[in-house]
Parts: sequence; C-alpha cells; structure tokens
Amino acid sequence: MGFEEVYRVAGIKSPKQGYSITKVIEMLQSEHIRSLGADTKRASLLMALEAAGIQVDEVLQDATLRQRAVNSYEAIQRKHLEEYEARKAQESCAIQAEMERVAAEYAARISNNLDEVSREKDNFRKWQGRKQLEAQRISETVALCVTPGNVKAITEGMAPLREMASAGEPTYGHRG
Repeated sequence: MGFEEVYRVAGIKSPKQGYSITKVIEMLQSEHIRSLGADTKRASLLMALEAAGIQVDEVLQDATLRQRAVNSYEAIQRKHLEEYEARKAQESCAIQAEMERVAAEYAARISNNLDEVSREKDNFRKWQGRKQLEAQRISETVALCVTPGNVKAITEGMAPLREMASAGEPTYGHRG
C-alpha cells in the first residue's frame, strides 16, 4: 500500500489550505530552497508558512498523525508477515516430515531387497553344497560300476561329473 493510501485508510485529511507535512517536504525540495543552508531553509520555510497563514503546530500535528499511521501500518504488516512466516515454517516442517517418511519407506524397501538377495544367495550356496554331494555320490557309485573292460568309456563319461563335483558353478546343459 502506498503512503497516501495508508493516510487515507487512517482517516487523515489534508489540513486547511493543503499545507500537510508532505506539502512542506515538497516545498523544501524546490530548486529555490534545496541548495540553501539549514538556517536559511528554516527561515524561508517559516516565512512561507506565515505568509500562507499556516501555524507550524498544524504542520507538526499533521506530521505526527502521518507518522503514527505509518507506524501502525508497519505493525500490522509486520504481524501479517510473522503469521505468514509461521504458516510457511509449519508447511516446511510438514514437507520435511513427509520427505523423511518417504525416504524411510524407500530405505526399508532397499533393505528388504538386499535381505531377499542375501537369502537367495544363501539358498544357492546351500544348493551348490547339495549338488557337490550329489555329484560325489554319483561319482563314487559309478566308480563301483567300473570293470577293467569299460574303464575308458566310464572314465570319459565321468569327466563332467568330476568337473561338477569340484566346481562351484552348476552345469545345466549336457554333452551330446
């Protein structure tokens, strides 16, 4: 709100003959007075007011009313600003809490994924251990089936089983 609007809302009316403090300020900005020294400015101003029939007290009273209006408006604006700031701070806290809640949800999901992968790795390692035992049992049983006449054929046939028993990786295909 501009100052004139502040003064109007505060009910300040221009004094008689329009000599408000604002008018006096404008007079002091005149090129005829602006460059004068303080004493000369004062004398010129008092002389102009006297010539217009304006009491200095009227101008001072107008200045006081306008200053009070501006101060009052400032206090109201400060209160509005503080309330606005408090609302925005509250809103920011809510956003922060929501952000932390969502981050915690995602962290929990990531943790679950890591746990699931860990369980799957454990299951796979257990299966590999069982596979090695199975390959060893097969190999031992095949070895019992060997006779001097079929040693070469069985030895060639057992190579994949020995690989399977010693390797940690599964063999899913078959040799043809």
